[in-house]
Amino acid sequence: MDDRLGGYWLGIRLGGRTVEAYDESGLRRALTQCVPPEDTEPLRRVRSLHVAAVVEVAATYLTSEYVEGHSLRQAVETRGPYSADDLYRLAAATATALAAIHEAGAVHGALDPGAVLLTDAGPRLVGLGTGDACGPADDVRAWGRLLAFAAGGLAELDLALADLVTAALHADPERRPGARQLLMSLLDQPQSQQGRLLPPEPVHDPPLGTRAEQLYAALSRAEQELVPEVLLRLVGMDERGDDTRVTVPRAELVAGRTPEQAAAIERVLEVYGEAGLLTRDEESVTMGCGALLRAWPRLHEWLDAERDGLAVHRELARAARRWESGGRREADLFHDGTLDRALAWAATGRRHVTLGGDEQAFLDAGLTSGRRRGRRRWIVAAAVAVAVLAVAIWQYGTAQGQVDEAMARVAATRAETIRPSDPVLARKLSFTSWALAPVPEAERQLAKSDTDPVSGSFTDPTATERSLHTLSADGRKLAALTDGVLRIFDTLTGEQIATTPGPPEKIRAIAWSSLERDLALVGIERTYFWDTTFREGTFREGTFREGTSGGGVKVKFARGLSQPGRHAAWFSPGGAFLFAEGSEYGERWAWNLGLDEEAFAGRFVVVGPDDRRVLEFDGRRSVIDDLHTGRVTPAPWLERMPPDYTAFGPDGSRVAIAGEDGVQLYDLTGVPTLSTPLQPASGTLRFSPDGKYLAGTDSDRVRVWRVASGTLTVDRQVPLAGGDRPVQAVFDQSSAGIWVLAGRGTVLSIAADGGRRAAPVAAARSAEAICADSGGLSREEWARHLPELPFRDLCPPPRTAPR
Repeated sequence: MDDRLGGYWLGIRLGGRTVEAYDESGLRRALTQCVPPEDTEPLRRVRSLHVAAVVEVAATYLTSEYVEGHSLRQAVETRGPYSADDLYRLAAATATALAAIHEAGAVHGALDPGAVLLTDAGPRLVGLGTGDACGPADDVRAWGRLLAFAAGGLAELDLALADLVTAALHADPERRPGARQLLMSLLDQPQSQQGRLLPPEPVHDPPLGTRAEQLYAALSRAEQELVPEVLLRLVGMDERGDDTRVTVPRAELVAGRTPEQAAAIERVLEVYGEAGLLTRDEESVTMGCGALLRAWPRLHEWLDAERDGLAVHRELARAARRWESGGRREADLFHDGTLDRALAWAATGRRHVTLGGDEQAFLDAGLTSGRRRGRRRWIVAAAVAVAVLAVAIWQYGTAQGQVDEAMARVAATRAETIRPSDPVLARKLSFTSWALAPVPEAERQLAKSDTDPVSGSFTDPTATERSLHTLSADGRKLAALTDGVLRIFDTLTGEQIATTPGPPEKIRAIAWSSLERDLALVGIERTYFWDTTFREGTFREGTFREGTSGGGVKVKFARGLSQPGRHAAWFSPGGAFLFAEGSEYGERWAWNLGLDEEAFAGRFVVVGPDDRRVLEFDGRRSVIDDLHTGRVTPAPWLERMPPDYTAFGPDGSRVAIAGEDGVQLYDLTGVPTLSTPLQPASGTLRFSPDGKYLAGTDSDRVRVWRVASGTLTVDRQVPLAGGDRPVQAVFDQSSAGIWVLAGRGTVLSIAADGGRRAAPVAAARSAEAICADSGGLSREEWARHLPELPFRDLCPPPRTAPR
């Protein structure tokens, strides 16, 4: 199979005719090669949380939402048949999905145990529209076979469920019940409404880009610097000028390297090869799939920076190998225009590629040959250092302008790389790039700095991959637990303002109360609290305590999260309840801190402002519970809503819910209040205190909308949070700013309205503003990020008024 089909880059095969695929933006989909039905509109109308939505229908393929989960077939084959309540949960979820499909006028047509994926949100059907044409009755019969398979045979079902399955399997299609009829019968059984059927083991199926980034983060700094060197040599161009994979000899990757560099390259090949992202043997290396070219943003950025020169470098690498293997004959050297083009690229066109020893020798030999032939030309030599530095040399002197242009592009690339985690430093690098030489790359980075909504950032200097972090309710304080030590930082000044030893047991999650007094630490068996409001001296020198009083960390109650995996903890808005969750194993509880007892046992709830109203998600039996008055209001409209993506407005009269079509606002009767959902769809939601803004966060992005107009004011990438967790976002009390806690303890301060200019201004004005606001790079910053050039103070001195 080729690397591309239609507008999609193809990844690993998922089974049968279906492969993982990525669009040009890097969004993951499932692509099935098939002949879709002639009328595809019904497929597009299907809206259900239990069905993977159809995204695009083409003549020879169909793409749908990608679903992470284990198939029912895998679960039964590895863990054995299901029984009792689990079968009812499976039956209800799949019947709900079929009812939604049939009521949209569509049929599934390919329902079998491989088309049911068990996810953290419950069972979901995939493969909609990819099977042979059939009718709803055929789907119902397939549903009956599915339940019989899951139970290990029809005889293993209890009486009530066996009757439904038998009816679904009736030989006469006219006498089979409809999907809605099946669902209504199941809802009369209490077992169908008790929780969700979860996968038998944690689901870990991150996108290609996330996998690649996690591997990159685990490498040493020296190994990371060589990753683009390796991957960019594996990219070529096809006859249409599009990116494509190429196979290169392993010898090319290590030619001319020091032993340390060669060992680091072998480590890179080993790490990415074992993960299936590279395919290698003793002689050659290639990428495992073409989808990596779009799925990994970092690789895409490297490609964008190098694309114009990839063809030149590929030609240079082939010629250098031919010259070396042929005994270094002068006839195999570059001459005239070909040599000029290679020299120009080596001097000013490279960003992430260092010339190999044989390639450098090849160019040097071409220059020597040119001098012997009496040609007067620009002579360019590339020096291999800790980073790329091209030095252009004229036969009669040094061309400093060529050097500055080359380094301007290097500085621009480094600004782009560092921007998600340190926007202030990225602004300085953008200015430095433009001040060295106003090349297009520098002007683009200035424009990004000009429109970046981030006004400041702070990163926990003690953070490791194992650290836990949480923000206070106003975003002004960051709590960190690293290697058994608790610390609190001021996110505005970066000052460490408190520290104390942590509890003796392993901590799964931490959370700060809405009142900013108590820091909760959820362990494996117990939960601890740290009162952060005690006097300054004790605050700075806290000690762990087992008791129930004093200023240190103390045991609050004997409940924790026993299972490994991804964990989270959070307080209710009023601080009366503490919630904890281990999503991979379905472990979840809430604690009433006033009564010191478990609350909402076995229920999925979302608590509103002042801890007054509670949404209880229980299918069609969902309710809104007023904890102050005791009034319970039925809310069947919550049946298909996801509790994890629901947030109350600040006055408690409306809720925001993120669904497949975007983010919609509802009043408490279930009536949508927005004419059009907010786009694009997002994950965890949070309102500003005045209700004018709504923030949504995923694992590597934060978005902010102005609710009244639906305007997306902020859409920014942030450092990737570990374990596919959403980043944490909190508004300040004025609602004007938002604090975002992202990966490795990085906190960004963002203006809710987008802050900076909506459109960039002239580069000179942007540069002047950066000098005035942030100044240029300090000597230390210059030495760290531009070690190839001597330090220069590029900001002009401030103007003085005439006397």
